[in-house]
Amino acid sequence: MALPTIRQLVYMIAVADTGRFNLAAERAHVSQPALSEQIAQLEHNLGAKLFERGRAGARLTPIGEEIVRRARKVMADIHELEDVVLAAEKNLGGLMRLGALPTVGPYLLPRVVPDLHAAYPNFRLYVREMRTIDLEARLRSGELDVILSTPPEEADGLMVEPLFEEPLKIGLPSDHRLAARQVITIEDLDGESILTLEAGHYLSERARRLAQAAHAQLLLDYEGTSLDGIRQMVGLGMGVSLFPALYVSSEMAGDPAVVVRNVVIDNASRWIALVWRASSPRTKDFLELAPRLRDRATALVSQVR
Repeated sequence: MALPTIRQLVYMIAVADTGRFNLAAERAHVSQPALSEQIAQLEHNLGAKLFERGRAGARLTPIGEEIVRRARKVMADIHELEDVVLAAEKNLGGLMRLGALPTVGPYLLPRVVPDLHAAYPNFRLYVREMRTIDLEARLRSGELDVILSTPPEEADGLMVEPLFEEPLKIGLPSDHRLAARQVITIEDLDGESILTLEAGHYLSERARRLAQAAHAQLLLDYEGTSLDGIRQMVGLGMGVSLFPALYVSSEMAGDPAVVVRNVVIDNASRWIALVWRASSPRTKDFLELAPRLRDRATALVSQVR
């Protein structure tokens, strides 16, 4: 049996992630016929069908799922060959591929990156914003070196460095019946309409739990793709929603259409951490980065009352 090539593994993972050969080809910067030919050759060499092809796209077969799982591990090891070299440099040298929650990264990293570049001129930070459910998969596959996210439920093979606890606030239309109150309780939200981000975000799960506990209505027909979108819908009077303190500090102070209040609910905060593979040789770099993120985030969060 001919061994799979690295190119074939990259293409296979791309198809598995996107569910379509054309999207996988775009992601891999190759023509679709070339990608399809490599996948077909891989299936021939392995003697197994890896994908079920149909109008709905490409779905992994049971054996395909196992092959992709192992391929991700292989690619993670390959990516770490470069990390071994980078780890030999002093301090934060070279390129670091960081994945970040879109509800955290845009409101923290711009406050930290300029100082990092000033302190470490050779440091380059490549940032990808992804949903919570996607960050861990990309980290484990080696596509990302480290992620800025909520701690994973299963941390097997990962290192987790807690950074800060971020309060969650509730945003209300400025003319809402509860706007005059400084603290909102779970009972106050009975019958309210709750707006949320699309599925796959940590905050969407928190909003679902809030709606269930408060006997409120979760507006699934109006799922937002960003906190800005949710804030605008709240300002239009479509409902109320949860907002993390970093976002409140950065974006909500000057919005006259929305008021922010403390909310008394279970788990009215979330932990944000740096997470990386335990096998990574760049642990020293991540531990160098962690206090810079922690100190800046803690200062910003403390400003939100």
